[in-house]
Amino acid sequence: MKFSIYVLAIGALGFGLAACGGGNSVNTVPVPPAPGKYIQIELLSRPAVKELFEKFVDHQITNAAEPYADTTLQGEIQTFTDALRAPNATVGSDYGKALAGVLYPNWITADISQTGGAAYLGNETGGATSATHSTFGGRAVTDDVIGISLGAVFGGTLPALHLQPEDNEENNCLSAENVAQDPTQVPTATFPYLHTPH
Repeated sequence: MKFSIYVLAIGALGFGLAACGGGNSVNTVPVPPAPGKYIQIELLSRPAVKELFEKFVDHQITNAAEPYADTTLQGEIQTFTDALRAPNATVGSDYGKALAGVLYPNWITADISQTGGAAYLGNETGGATSATHSTFGGRAVTDDVIGISLGAVFGGTLPALHLQPEDNEENNCLSAENVAQDPTQVPTATFPYLHTPH
Protein backbone atom coordinates (compact mmCIF):
# COMPACT_ATOMS: atom_id res chain seq x y z
CA MET A 1 0.00 0.00 0.00
CA LYS A 2 1.38 3.39 -0.98
CA PHE A 3 0.26 6.81 0.02
CA SER A 4 1.47 10.24 -0.93
CA ILE A 5 1.67 13.47 1.02
CA TYR A 6 1.28 16.70 -0.90
CA VAL A 7 -1.32 18.97 0.68
CA LEU A 8 -1.61 20.82 3.94
CA ALA A 9 -5.30 20.55 4.71
CA ILE A 10 -6.20 23.70 6.57
CA GLY A 11 -9.43 22.10 7.79
CA ALA A 12 -7.56 19.27 9.52
CA LEU A 13 -5.16 21.74 11.11
CA GLY A 14 -8.08 23.74 12.45
CA PHE A 15 -9.67 20.54 13.73
CA GLY A 16 -6.51 19.65 15.69
CA LEU A 17 -6.14 23.12 17.16
CA ALA A 18 -9.79 23.41 18.11
CA ALA A 19 -9.49 20.28 20.24
CA CYS A 20 -6.90 21.98 22.44
CA GLY A 21 -7.88 24.25 25.27
CA GLY A 22 -7.07 25.40 28.78
CA GLY A 23 -8.75 26.12 32.06
CA ASN A 24 -11.96 24.40 33.09
CA SER A 25 -13.94 25.22 29.99
CA VAL A 26 -15.62 22.47 28.05
CA ASN A 27 -14.29 22.13 24.52
CA THR A 28 -16.48 20.96 21.71
CA VAL A 29 -14.71 19.16 18.90
CA PRO A 30 -15.91 20.40 15.51
CA VAL A 31 -16.84 18.01 12.78
CA PRO A 32 -13.98 17.81 10.27
CA PRO A 33 -14.70 18.89 6.70
CA ALA A 34 -16.27 16.35 4.35
CA PRO A 35 -13.73 14.20 2.47
CA GLY A 36 -12.27 16.05 -0.48
CA LYS A 37 -13.56 19.42 0.70
CA TYR A 38 -10.57 21.67 1.28
CA ILE A 39 -8.99 24.73 -0.21
CA GLN A 40 -5.45 24.20 -1.41
CA ILE A 41 -3.51 27.41 -0.93
CA GLU A 42 0.00 26.11 -1.55
CA LEU A 43 1.36 23.01 -3.22
CA LEU A 44 4.75 22.48 -1.68
CA SER A 45 5.87 18.92 -1.10
CA ARG A 46 9.52 18.34 -1.82
CA PRO A 47 11.80 21.10 -0.49
CA ALA A 48 13.62 23.00 -3.24
CA VAL A 49 11.70 21.56 -6.21
CA LYS A 50 9.43 24.53 -6.94
CA GLU A 51 12.00 27.00 -5.65
CA LEU A 52 14.75 25.71 -7.93
CA PHE A 53 12.95 24.80 -11.12
CA GLU A 54 9.84 26.89 -11.38
CA LYS A 55 9.48 30.42 -12.69
CA PHE A 56 7.98 32.54 -9.93
CA VAL A 57 5.13 33.69 -12.19
CA ASP A 58 4.04 30.04 -12.46
CA HIS A 59 3.76 29.42 -8.71
CA GLN A 60 0.08 30.31 -8.59
CA ILE A 61 -0.64 27.92 -11.47
CA THR A 62 1.00 25.01 -9.68
CA ASN A 63 -0.51 25.98 -6.32
CA ALA A 64 -3.97 25.44 -7.81
CA ALA A 65 -3.10 22.28 -9.75
CA GLU A 66 -3.23 18.69 -8.63
CA PRO A 67 0.34 17.40 -8.22
CA TYR A 68 -0.19 14.64 -10.78
CA ALA A 69 -1.73 16.99 -13.37
CA ASP A 70 0.80 19.82 -13.25
CA THR A 71 2.52 19.88 -16.61
CA THR A 72 3.93 23.35 -15.86
CA LEU A 73 6.25 22.10 -13.12
CA GLN A 74 7.07 18.88 -14.95
CA GLY A 75 8.11 20.81 -18.06
CA GLU A 76 10.12 23.36 -16.09
CA ILE A 77 12.11 20.64 -14.31
CA GLN A 78 13.10 19.23 -17.68
CA THR A 79 13.76 22.61 -19.35
CA PHE A 80 15.92 23.87 -16.47
CA THR A 81 17.92 20.65 -16.32
CA ASP A 82 18.35 20.35 -20.09
CA ALA A 83 19.86 23.86 -20.10
CA LEU A 84 22.52 22.63 -17.65
CA ARG A 85 22.93 19.07 -18.89
CA ALA A 86 21.89 18.95 -22.52
CA PRO A 87 20.55 15.64 -23.85
CA ASN A 88 23.31 13.60 -25.43
CA ALA A 89 22.13 11.10 -28.03
CA THR A 90 25.62 9.56 -28.27
CA VAL A 91 25.47 8.16 -24.74
CA GLY A 92 21.66 7.98 -24.62
CA SER A 93 21.46 10.65 -21.95
CA ASP A 94 18.41 12.84 -21.31
CA TYR A 95 19.11 13.98 -17.77
CA GLY A 96 16.20 16.45 -17.66
CA LYS A 97 13.66 13.78 -18.59
CA ALA A 98 15.11 11.31 -16.07
CA LEU A 99 15.14 13.89 -13.27
CA ALA A 100 11.56 14.95 -14.05
CA GLY A 101 10.64 11.26 -13.78
CA VAL A 102 12.05 11.17 -10.23
CA LEU A 103 10.78 14.56 -8.98
CA TYR A 104 7.35 14.61 -10.66
CA PRO A 105 4.64 14.40 -9.45
CA ASN A 106 5.59 16.74 -6.62
CA TRP A 107 4.59 14.58 -3.69
CA ILE A 108 6.42 12.43 -1.19
CA THR A 109 5.58 8.77 -1.63
CA ALA A 110 5.75 6.26 1.19
CA ASP A 111 5.30 2.53 0.58
CA ILE A 112 4.12 1.28 3.96
CA SER A 113 4.40 -2.35 2.85
CA GLN A 114 8.19 -1.93 2.95
CA THR A 115 10.55 -2.06 5.91
CA GLY A 116 13.80 -0.24 6.55
CA GLY A 117 12.48 3.12 7.65
CA ALA A 118 11.86 6.39 5.87
CA ALA A 119 14.29 7.41 3.14
CA TYR A 120 13.88 10.57 1.09
CA LEU A 121 13.44 9.70 -2.62
CA GLY A 122 13.99 6.06 -1.67
CA ASN A 123 10.74 4.96 -3.30
CA GLU A 124 11.18 7.05 -6.44
CA THR A 125 14.73 5.79 -7.07
CA GLY A 126 14.29 2.16 -6.07
CA GLY A 127 15.88 2.62 -2.65
CA ALA A 128 19.39 3.51 -3.63
CA THR A 129 19.47 7.12 -2.37
CA SER A 130 19.44 6.19 1.29
CA ALA A 131 22.07 4.63 3.51
CA THR A 132 19.62 1.82 4.28
CA HIS A 133 18.68 1.36 0.62
CA SER A 134 15.08 1.53 1.78
CA THR A 135 12.28 1.68 -0.76
CA PHE A 136 9.87 2.88 1.94
CA GLY A 137 10.29 6.47 0.81
CA GLY A 138 8.84 9.28 2.89
CA ARG A 139 11.21 11.52 4.78
CA ALA A 140 13.12 10.76 7.96
CA VAL A 141 13.92 13.56 10.39
CA THR A 142 17.61 12.94 9.72
CA ASP A 143 17.33 12.99 5.91
CA ASP A 144 19.34 15.81 4.36
CA VAL A 145 16.74 16.53 1.71
CA ILE A 146 18.54 19.55 0.27
CA GLY A 147 21.79 17.60 -0.01
CA ILE A 148 19.99 14.68 -1.68
CA SER A 149 18.19 17.05 -4.06
CA LEU A 150 21.40 18.88 -5.01
CA GLY A 151 23.11 15.58 -5.70
CA ALA A 152 20.24 14.51 -7.95
CA VAL A 153 20.19 17.79 -9.92
CA PHE A 154 23.85 18.79 -10.14
CA GLY A 155 25.75 15.69 -9.09
CA GLY A 156 26.19 12.10 -10.15
CA THR A 157 23.26 10.62 -8.22
CA LEU A 158 21.14 9.47 -11.16
CA PRO A 159 24.02 7.83 -13.06
CA ALA A 160 25.20 6.17 -9.83
CA LEU A 161 21.70 4.70 -9.42
CA HIS A 162 21.65 3.53 -13.06
CA LEU A 163 18.63 5.75 -13.71
CA GLN A 164 20.56 7.69 -16.33
CA PRO A 165 23.75 7.10 -18.35
CA GLU A 166 26.84 8.97 -17.15
CA ASP A 167 26.95 12.36 -18.88
CA ASN A 168 30.07 13.73 -17.14
CA GLU A 169 28.26 17.02 -16.54
CA GLU A 170 28.42 17.02 -12.73
CA ASN A 171 29.02 20.34 -11.00
CA ASN A 172 30.87 19.57 -7.78
CA CYS A 173 30.48 23.16 -6.55
CA LEU A 174 26.69 22.82 -6.54
CA SER A 175 26.14 19.11 -5.90
CA ALA A 176 26.35 19.39 -2.10
CA GLU A 177 25.30 22.04 0.39
CA ASN A 178 28.39 21.41 2.57
CA VAL A 179 26.50 22.14 5.79
CA ALA A 180 26.99 19.54 8.49
CA GLN A 181 24.23 18.77 10.97
CA ASP A 182 24.78 20.49 14.29
CA PRO A 183 25.38 17.72 16.87
CA THR A 184 22.97 19.44 19.25
CA GLN A 185 20.20 18.93 16.70
CA VAL A 186 20.36 15.14 16.56
CA PRO A 187 16.77 13.87 16.91
CA THR A 188 15.46 12.82 20.30
CA ALA A 189 13.58 9.60 21.01
CA THR A 190 10.31 11.37 21.80
CA PHE A 191 7.89 13.56 19.89
CA PRO A 192 8.49 16.09 18.36
CA TYR A 193 11.92 14.45 17.97
CA LEU A 194 13.84 17.71 17.61
CA HIS A 195 15.63 19.65 20.30
CA THR A 196 14.48 23.11 21.27
CA PRO A 197 15.76 25.70 18.77
CA HIS A 198 18.56 27.94 20.00
